[in-house]
Amino acid sequence: MPAPLIVVTAGHKTPPGPYEEAVRRAGGRPRVLLPADTVAPLPDDAAGLILAGGASVEPARYRSGIEPGVTPTMDPPRDELEWAMIGQALDRGLPILGICRGLQVINVYYGGTLHQELATTSYAPFHRPDQHRAHLAHPVRAHGGRLEGLLGPGQLWVNSIHRQGVKRIGAGLLATVFADDGLIEGVETPDGQVLAVQWHPEELVAHDPAARVLFADLLERSRRFTTIGVTS
Repeated sequence: MPAPLIVVTAGHKTPPGPYEEAVRRAGGRPRVLLPADTVAPLPDDAAGLILAGGASVEPARYRSGIEPGVTPTMDPPRDELEWAMIGQALDRGLPILGICRGLQVINVYYGGTLHQELATTSYAPFHRPDQHRAHLAHPVRAHGGRLEGLLGPGQLWVNSIHRQGVKRIGAGLLATVFADDGLIEGVETPDGQVLAVQWHPEELVAHDPAARVLFADLLERSRRFTTIGVTS
């Protein structure tokens, strides 16, 4: 059986290399989809979906304007692409992994809202977009769900390359990973089909088993789905 095809949605300014390498390392075949004038359908042979990091979600998606003092870098064509990809992946039962912006997109897709600039909130200052991508900035802890099963219940140090975060969690999502300051760092659906983390595990796979396990789990679920699809 060929390696499962994992679709990675990214922006034109999002370096796809680390995501592609993480997928290959876990045994998959990555294919990067970029925003275009028209939204392409999810490939028929796709076995999983990764929503990569990148620009801010357009606030209109969660019925908000741009907050005072915030200068977001938005990518509406990418929002449109990922809304379509999420819907198609959910309909087909494909596993989904959201990373950084990907978590935020998933939260908004499910009706949640975002803090547009964490620096203007009471959350700790270690949530910053300008840190080295492999710098372990702060710990998180998983509490329940599939993510705790993958990451374990103990303290896990992660990188932090984001200026936005979950404000109100979307209906149908569970918040299962938190930073010490209370910010949501991981969400999932109750059935575990959709998992998302606020940090960037693709930058840590070379030396962090917890980062590798997120991609390994996606590939495991993708293989299971592919097998079911072939034999049913």
